[in-house]
Amino acid sequence: MTPRPYTPIQRQKAVDAGRERILAAARELIEVADAEPFSLEAVARRAGVSRMTIYNQFESKTKLLEALFESLVAISPMAQMGDVFAEEDPIAAFDAFIALFGRFWTFSRRAHGRLRVAAIDDPELAAAVQARQERRRTALTEIVRRLSPHVSPVVPRTEVVNVLYVMLSFDSFDAIAGPSRTPNDVVPILRRMAHALLGIKPNPRKTRRK
Repeated sequence: MTPRPYTPIQRQKAVDAGRERILAAARELIEVADAEPFSLEAVARRAGVSRMTIYNQFESKTKLLEALFESLVAISPMAQMGDVFAEEDPIAAFDAFIALFGRFWTFSRRAHGRLRVAAIDDPELAAAVQARQERRRTALTEIVRRLSPHVSPVVPRTEVVNVLYVMLSFDSFDAIAGPSRTPNDVVPILRRMAHALLGIKPNPRKTRRK
């Protein structure tokens, strides 16, 4: 009996499955505390594939790390960003935005930290990470635009986005959280700081969404 031909659809499914297996292995490697240092060889061993297979799928370690970052975003709380921008109350939307990043930085916190460390010695990866961080700046710019009629910031308006960008970075959440808390635990602290920066007065009759 003549075997069925290996169709392009089947071939693509096999490629996609292999790609996901490699990304899953990379996530495990970068998230597990006692795992060996991140390398293509270590990912290949965990995924049960050859180093050449990873090169065929991702072309380089940098592109693998970029894909890893994208996969973390895809399965993280960032999927709720649409709900933040659907909020009609601009102050409630701002509060939800801060809380969303608290959850996002808590999600795979070790991976976020290790990706930043990896970027220190890899200019290409650093540029890719920075490009993704600029998405946060773009979202903040829109949030602040909506807030403008309702706030009196204590710094020049031209600097508000820059200050908030730093406040809501992984490094800020991670440093304030320290070893005993999660970034999400410090959301109320950063929310109060952000409110003070923008001159938002507490409203005792309305509890903001966490």
